[in-house]
Amino acid sequence: MIDIINAHTEKYDNIVLLTGFLNPRETPLNEKVKVKMCKAYDRSTAISRFYSWLVFWLQSFFYVFFVYNKHKLYFVTNPPLNVFLANFTKRTFAFLVYDIYPEALSRYNYLKKDSFLYRFWQKKNFKVYSKAQKLFTISHSMRDAMLSSGIEQNRVDIIPVWSSSEFFQDIPCSNNLFLKQNNINNKFIVGYSGNLGKSQPLEIIIQLADLLKHQKDILFLILGEGEKKKTLLNSVKGLSLDNIRIMGYQETKLYPHVLAAFHVGVITSDAKASDLNVPSKIYNIMSAGKPVMGISSEHSELAKLIRENDIGQNFSLEDLEGMRSFVLKLKNNADFYFEKQSRSRKTSLKFTSKNAQKMIL
Repeated sequence: MIDIINAHTEKYDNIVLLTGFLNPRETPLNEKVKVKMCKAYDRSTAISRFYSWLVFWLQSFFYVFFVYNKHKLYFVTNPPLNVFLANFTKRTFAFLVYDIYPEALSRYNYLKKDSFLYRFWQKKNFKVYSKAQKLFTISHSMRDAMLSSGIEQNRVDIIPVWSSSEFFQDIPCSNNLFLKQNNINNKFIVGYSGNLGKSQPLEIIIQLADLLKHQKDILFLILGEGEKKKTLLNSVKGLSLDNIRIMGYQETKLYPHVLAAFHVGVITSDAKASDLNVPSKIYNIMSAGKPVMGISSEHSELAKLIRENDIGQNFSLEDLEGMRSFVLKLKNNADFYFEKQSRSRKTSLKFTSKNAQKMIL
């Protein structure tokens, strides 16, 4: 998002960012951008999610219609209620679709498809998509989901997400701060870093760790926060596993060391909504030059990205034995490992911050 905002500073002199969270990595936000902090996203429970969405929406409504009521607008689907801000305005705006709502909510049984709210939301989507001067999304399947609301295909530009090959580097174990701080030595690390929410099938990682518990040189790491964290910790304790660690999010400056410590990055996408999102963490994993173990539907965007670029392998939730064999092959076959590693790094170079220039209103 910072790359997209910074790209706009070349065209606009007066830019305001409404956000609940600002976390610059290697690229600082341009100093000419005014930042107004609103309610941060709280994903700890379903109720806290909806509450944070609503408060952010109310705060944004105030800024958009009473404080900065002459500005052009750039909306993003996070938080999802932004579509109802766009619905009210007559100003020029762009709309960037990272997630498909309300379809995603219905997939997880938060909202019935035959409900008044679902049908009302879909109508507003069509109205907003029709009014937008620019429409962006990040994958073909997400564009197809947008088209289901009745919008014309040529109105939607597909611009993939990207990461930074400068921020993520190959850091030797001897210089890796994350490994040193956590006293991890001589381990083949299978790592997941991200949201530990209900929609993430992370139990499979614990099952895989249990299956490989006799491989003493393999360590599983799960880093993040979310509704599932307590359940995952209890599962590890119940199975008495000493080959898996569950930790919180790491500070941003340490993140390159985290991914450099991984030997293989795990990316999950729930089959219920695998066509409605693209896990952005895969671009970080590729930039770090790590083989990818995807766990998702074979028809998901994640699976397509892995398959088309040969950067690892994707598995269904049921294929635990396939995952076990894949991890062991990466660990024991140096040629196989370095081939996937090299392909991953090369693939990341297809997705760079130059894409931000294509997302300017």
